[in-house]
Amino acid sequence: MNRQILLALAVLVIIVMAIGVYEGHKYRTEINTIVIGGQQTDGTYTLKVNVIMNYGLFGGESPLPNAVIWIYKYNGTTYSFYTYNFTNSQGIASFSLPAGQYKILVTQLHLTYIITLNQNEEVIIKYAYLNSG
Repeated sequence: MNRQILLALAVLVIIVMAIGVYEGHKYRTEINTIVIGGQQTDGTYTLKVNVIMNYGLFGGESPLPNAVIWIYKYNGTTYSFYTYNFTNSQGIASFSLPAGQYKILVTQLHLTYIITLNQNEEVIIKYAYLNSG
């Protein structure tokens, strides 16, 4: 009888470990870009940067308020600082920028992303907090 209980516990441990490994491989920082529509206004497009903190399977997700977002504009050879803004309580920072290539820097996370802006767009950053190494 003891062997059957130990065997059942061993199988249960293996199953729990397999689920943990599977969930761990899905847990990573994701960056997606979506078109938000609309037309160019006064020669500029709207760029929204949405920063969401992902705290893992049991921690859930929440927006990152008051994060500093720096925007660098590509001038043909290098990126130069262009502007900055803070995220609101929903984790969103908005910018009005002319068409071009930009580097987005979320300063608190030391995370950069390059985007070519030729329409109104939103960059959604789901940052895997526990995998930040």
